[in-house]
Amino acid sequence: MKCYAYADESGNSGLRLFDNDQDTFWTGTLIAFADVDRKYLAFHKELLQTVEKSELKGSELGRGRIEKIAGRLAWFIREKKLRFSFVRIFKPYLATTKQFDLVFDSGANPAVPPQAYAVRQLRLINVMHFGQMVGADELTEFWDLFQKQDAARFGKLLAVLRDRVNHMPYDARSIQILSESLDWASKHPKEVLDPFDEGDAPNFVAFTALFDHLHRFHKERGHTIGCFVHDEQDQFVPHFAKGWEYLTKFHADESSPLAIMSDIHPVSSFDCTLEVRSSETSFGLQLVDVCMWVLRRAMEKKDQLRGQCAALLDCLIGSSYIKDYDFDALIREVQAGARFLAQRDYTDEELAQARKTLGQIEESRRKRVLAS
Repeated sequence: MKCYAYADESGNSGLRLFDNDQDTFWTGTLIAFADVDRKYLAFHKELLQTVEKSELKGSELGRGRIEKIAGRLAWFIREKKLRFSFVRIFKPYLATTKQFDLVFDSGANPAVPPQAYAVRQLRLINVMHFGQMVGADELTEFWDLFQKQDAARFGKLLAVLRDRVNHMPYDARSIQILSESLDWASKHPKEVLDPFDEGDAPNFVAFTALFDHLHRFHKERGHTIGCFVHDEQDQFVPHFAKGWEYLTKFHADESSPLAIMSDIHPVSSFDCTLEVRSSETSFGLQLVDVCMWVLRRAMEKKDQLRGQCAALLDCLIGSSYIKDYDFDALIREVQAGARFLAQRDYTDEELAQARKTLGQIEESRRKRVLAS
């Protein structure tokens, strides 16, 4: 069945990651089985008249006005079987993972064992360990030097982190990987410092993260996104458009702890182009904005929502896929991966072959480091 998707953003952000007092950035997407903007004009008009506004915008309505329409919205979501996808980016986590990707990409850093970066569970363990070493001031320093492309400052920062590794309570192999990888990168910062652009902003990272759920939605239910509308904004929509062709046609399914980063499959989840509309003219975008405001108030402000707002929140929780990109979510995923691997049985032959293969990989890695 053809679906209609409407995507909106929430949270002050941009390329200057730490220049405002909001440490999270959200993207929300409404998935409907009808063109919400055209089919439900009368309902949209009813809501606007109730709140005496020309547009439904969560930050302008506030809890008082949203309370007046929350019950109707909850009914509408259930009646029309609407679904939502929300992605929440914790900005310090984004800075941590970006720095990790620069340093520990085994294609750029020969000291990194290929499997330590390419295999999802191993990569997440290393991200977790790396994140525990890096302080808030060092993240701010990294983001500033990354924007300014200052390789000398990057080398000095990585040397500080390298010297910190041996004082961390990690296993011997993790200490070896972190220490040797940071050592090589600190001595060759130009080789690991990628160019900086809009693709590094929370806006684009959250946008790309939406597609994982939309591809899974297609795989599980067979529905195709036949219309995708994004709220207009000047800075990042052009970058969204550049990534659209790849993001809509290919999917790297990392649902397994043993998933390989390069295991990318063509998909047919989308049959449309990226369309940009003003939220002033789109009921779908306004609906996403209000629902995202309610969800953020509950999850981040810890507001005790009552009355119809509480009913809307319950409806959203039951109708939404919510993906967090933060340190707590990382730890939960590492733990889930460990449980998955602990339940597997391995034959003596498999273990012997694994040890042999790892030995060959390690020998090759050491040769690459010496050659570099």
